[in-house]
Amino acid sequence: MSIDLFLFSLLGFTLIMHLIFVNVIIGVTVLTVAIRYTAYLRNDPYLELLARRAFRVMVIFDLFGGVWGTILTVYMAGFFPSMVAIFTRVYFYPVAIALTGILVSIPLIVMYWHLWGRISPRSHSLLGIPMAISVLLVPLGFRYLFAGLNYPIGIDGDQPSYIAALANPVYPALALHTMLGGLDVGAFVLAAILATRSNMDVRGVRIALSTGMALLIPQSIAGAYYYVVLARYDPYIVNNIAGPLLGGKPSLGFVYPLFYTAIVLVVALTIVGAIALYNAMMGFVNRPLAITAGILSELILVLMEFVNDGSRYPYLFLSGNAGIPVNELLNEAIPLPLVAIYTMIASTLVFTAIFSIVLYYGLFRRYLPETEE
Repeated sequence: MSIDLFLFSLLGFTLIMHLIFVNVIIGVTVLTVAIRYTAYLRNDPYLELLARRAFRVMVIFDLFGGVWGTILTVYMAGFFPSMVAIFTRVYFYPVAIALTGILVSIPLIVMYWHLWGRISPRSHSLLGIPMAISVLLVPLGFRYLFAGLNYPIGIDGDQPSYIAALANPVYPALALHTMLGGLDVGAFVLAAILATRSNMDVRGVRIALSTGMALLIPQSIAGAYYYVVLARYDPYIVNNIAGPLLGGKPSLGFVYPLFYTAIVLVVALTIVGAIALYNAMMGFVNRPLAITAGILSELILVLMEFVNDGSRYPYLFLSGNAGIPVNELLNEAIPLPLVAIYTMIASTLVFTAIFSIVLYYGLFRRYLPETEE
């Protein structure tokens, strides 16, 4: 394996691990705020309890998502400094939006939890709105960077065109696809986590599954819209994604089979989710199906993100059917002997295993108690 392919792959792995958590954060944050506000309007104690449980899940995923985000940032700064320089120079405003979201969301998350039950239900419900907005600003800001990778705008000349960068035509479709996808994944994962409880939460599982199933069609439409936009502005990516079955002429043979697999898994998720929801509406939780739906949603996310990002290789920034190759953006000041590569692989696997164990403990042994609060 070449150095540029190895570093590109490690960048992709770190990014995907980060996005596994980010998408749950998006979905569960919005669900928490919506359920909490509905609980206030209906004066429903159960919905308030469900909102507290969902909020706990969001906080746990936010902690781990933040760790992977830090790892990703340090990795990019160390091995792809030229790419980071382009991002911070050309996409200064989107980066500033995302950083503002991070800085504002942290104190609001703390306030939202510690003021629960200490201020009026109306005030607490309204506090959730700026919290949700600040959380969503983070992916909405950073998605501009992905749009810039797919369709670079404003990077020519001495002075970057900030307005042109903000008007990237790929961004609206990508942002819509990201938001709906995050809501969908978050709903299915929340249903899966609730289904693991020994005191089975039938109503909570039903609410989460209903949300996930309701979003499948809008999310599929958003995905198709994003594909059409890519076909116009990124023929290189679309040719690799489409493959011969959809009339593409791929230069990478490993991408389109994964795309086809993801489509099949979407169909499987629809079937599994529908059966699990029907069971929940009948008054019982089909635990294996509810958990399977959550796993399938995350697996689809991983495959689709791999397809979206891996299909650009050997380029990072794309322009039509070509672009800036990975090796031109690498930090050549850092030599990578074979032992360093093995060390990076081993440490990545070890820390991923540790994070997985701690996540399991946080979700199922510590922060989601079986007893009612």
